[in-house]
Amino acid sequence: MLERIEKELNALAKRLDIESEEMVGKYGEIANSNNLDLEDDRQSLVALTLTRNYVRGRLAGAKNTGGGYGNTGVGYFVAIQPPRDVMDWKRRNVLSKFRADSNQALKDGLLAEVTLTSDDEYEATRYYNDEWETKIVRAVPASAIEVGEDHWIVPLDPVKTWASGDANKNYGKPLPREEWVVRAHFIGGKTGEDAELWTVQLKGDEAKNFKVQTFRPLSLYGIFNEDRKAIYGIRGKTASSVQYIDVLDEDDERWFDVTTVDYEDGIGEHMAEYVADLMELDLYHEQIQQTQGPRLIVTDGIVTSMNLTANEKTGNRVIWVEPVDANYGFSDEDIPESTPVWVPSHVDINFGVGSDVIVVGRTNQTQKKDEDGMPIDGEYNPVTINLYGVYARTATGAPEGMVEMAEEEVDFF
Repeated sequence: MLERIEKELNALAKRLDIESEEMVGKYGEIANSNNLDLEDDRQSLVALTLTRNYVRGRLAGAKNTGGGYGNTGVGYFVAIQPPRDVMDWKRRNVLSKFRADSNQALKDGLLAEVTLTSDDEYEATRYYNDEWETKIVRAVPASAIEVGEDHWIVPLDPVKTWASGDANKNYGKPLPREEWVVRAHFIGGKTGEDAELWTVQLKGDEAKNFKVQTFRPLSLYGIFNEDRKAIYGIRGKTASSVQYIDVLDEDDERWFDVTTVDYEDGIGEHMAEYVADLMELDLYHEQIQQTQGPRLIVTDGIVTSMNLTANEKTGNRVIWVEPVDANYGFSDEDIPESTPVWVPSHVDINFGVGSDVIVVGRTNQTQKKDEDGMPIDGEYNPVTINLYGVYARTATGAPEGMVEMAEEEVDFF
């Protein structure tokens, strides 16, 4: 064993208040369960990294079970939407309004205008509390958008007061350059309570870097809002508190036999309103556009083909799924089309063609375009699915980098 590994294992043992021999045993157990060769220096360091994660989970669990303003929950994610930068849309919206009517955009408090006046000074103008305000600043904010030579606009927070009547402390201040958020859907509950469907919300770097497997039982710490059925992330706690149950010791109070979890029953009990048959995908897509709240779809089928080479523009991969009871006839018109399911980079595919899968995501339909790239009025491409989570009832074969069927090539961009 490398000396640095031995020292760190001793230190980790002290953090958990256990004997060093027990920590070394756990290190070996983790390495064995992940098929790591401890005789190989690099693989032994990988095992050490996984052991650190185990210790973090134990420490988080011990810290979070004793009071505080959050709770520990147990369950599993069924869907994790790709993280998105909400500032990207706001910046583009501000730029569009500035170009349409720069004076009105200023008067609406949407932005400040900044121009370079000397080598180290800039003049910034904004409309603040119903008055024009101009001052000299030493630097252009990071969120500034260049609109001309030595000329920038800076998106501002235009909200004076919240709906509650409280003043907005950030009114008139520059918006951040980026603000990442992620929304996920979780079946579970506070430790010891009945399972329900919750929406989990995280912000910032924790949202940007949130990488958790769906359909794998875990514990996490957050603020459970019973009225909204939402779990709000706590900065510095929620993301780091995620701990998969199947790697815990059996004497850990969070541990249970994960093989007893019936994911289909969970979906049937808590997500029935989102269940739809692939054969009725177009109709379901039309109906769900009129609803409020999460516009999810839960469906199932057989994987007929896959292309796991990431699209250069979107980063997406694609699998094609068709109903298990698809009706194949004797003419071309009788053969149903497989449905493209777009797979974002954060979703792992560990099954191959022929697998029977449950797909959780959101329906999507794009407008057809002519040869010049202009939308064709009233003509649309087939409905597809943006994947948020997938569970293989029966996994056959192995995922391949690229398995294509000519009749299923698709490009709706």
